[in-house]
Amino acid sequence: MAYAKPTLAELKQSLSDRHDSGDLPTDSATLSLWIRLFNRAAEYCISRLGITKRTTLTTSSGTIALPDDFVAIDKVLDADKNVYSMINYDEKESATTGNQVFWISGDFASGFYLNSPDDEALTVYYAYRPSPLVNDTDVCAFPDEEALVAYAYGTLRKSESDPFDDAGNAMAEVEVRLQEIASQYNQNEEGLAVKLTNNA
Repeated sequence: MAYAKPTLAELKQSLSDRHDSGDLPTDSATLSLWIRLFNRAAEYCISRLGITKRTTLTTSSGTIALPDDFVAIDKVLDADKNVYSMINYDEKESATTGNQVFWISGDFASGFYLNSPDDEALTVYYAYRPSPLVNDTDVCAFPDEEALVAYAYGTLRKSESDPFDDAGNAMAEVEVRLQEIASQYNQNEEGLAVKLTNNA
């Protein structure tokens, strides 16, 4: 039987097991805070591991919209696996047909675009923001949900008047879990080469 990915409801229960002896809070303000912490944890862990997404985009008239969850470019390849170089937006006038270069235009409000001198299919690897967890039935796609729970727990405990050592212990647990994920990715998915980002 396939492993069932945990839901937001299960993350809440796991956090309540750590924080409130298994009793889920009932007030909406606390639950809303917990959801924000889980989403912040997912962004932190994905960024910390340097996990990227891959998509194929074909430029038309030299441009194509990047996905809505785009944060930053990791690398761009053409069909022959040639790596394209990123140039500054100000250098775009010097880019001519046949140059294996690209540049990014746009902004956070209106969206970002990948541009190149030639119209072609490009494989784009990019850092991304994970889809937020909102409803109890939403599935947690992160490989180790307990890393998210530990991050949320540590953040909660640091904000309380008696954090003791367990806040730090929870954050240390996050790092151990991320190290394990990085190790597993590098053993099982040779092309991903996930690694922890120093001083993130």
